[in-house]
Amino acid sequence: MTSTLDLAADGALTVSVRGVTHRYPGADGRALLALDGVDLDVRAGEFVSIVGPSGCGKSTLLRLVAGLIASQAGGIEVLGGTPGDAQRAHALGLVAQEPGLLPWRDVAANVRLPLDVTRTPDGARVNALLEQVGIADFAGYRPGALSGGMRQRVALARALVHRPRLLLMDEPFGALDELSREAMRVELLRIWEQERIAVLFVTHSVAEAVLLSDRVVVMSGRPGRVRAVIDVPLPRPRGEAQESSAAFIETAAAVRAALRAGDDGGAA
Repeated sequence: MTSTLDLAADGALTVSVRGVTHRYPGADGRALLALDGVDLDVRAGEFVSIVGPSGCGKSTLLRLVAGLIASQAGGIEVLGGTPGDAQRAHALGLVAQEPGLLPWRDVAANVRLPLDVTRTPDGARVNALLEQVGIADFAGYRPGALSGGMRQRVALARALVHRPRLLLMDEPFGALDELSREAMRVELLRIWEQERIAVLFVTHSVAEAVLLSDRVVVMSGRPGRVRAVIDVPLPRPRGEAQESSAAFIETAAAVRAALRAGDDGGAA
């Protein structure tokens, strides 16, 4: 018999969001409507980015998919089941804007952490990922000795070490300088080409979303609604040289037009 996780690997939807609405309680007793009737799909092996103004609920949506918070209305399925249950949690990787590395563990031990938690040691996998993200020479260093870009490489390796089926990325390069950010985009593209797992990626950068993604989901200002879903017609494998192509420029213009449409209000 094929499990739900196996079915997801065979081409079923990795993420299915239907009519999701989410509110946060306010200090004055009034609820803040963050998301309103959001629909979203991510297929197995697909790279989908979410862009939108600050405060539109992008990160809230990612946390809902991760099972870190519970949806209040609508339905979410991840790998054929409920977000946050034990089986799905072990099939997810998460990279946030802050890498969240443990300062008392060296680079290799930080990457190995998910395997330690699940008691599934795999030194070969750790070593391979250290090589893959270009930090093998720093395996014995602690995070405090690394640059911001290098710490994000460690966080990416840690998110991938247990071979997740879905990678959730919340503004992972937002705190980096432009050169480091460009380097991480290229690194992520290369790794994604090798791993071919589903990715849901939150960013404020239109150029980043277009370069990385198969589809770009454009959200409105708060309360967040899906304003448009734009296919990216660029061939793969990709590189930054494609940013000067007509297809890239036209797609980025379409994303920006969708962002400008209607009322883009919303607080940071």
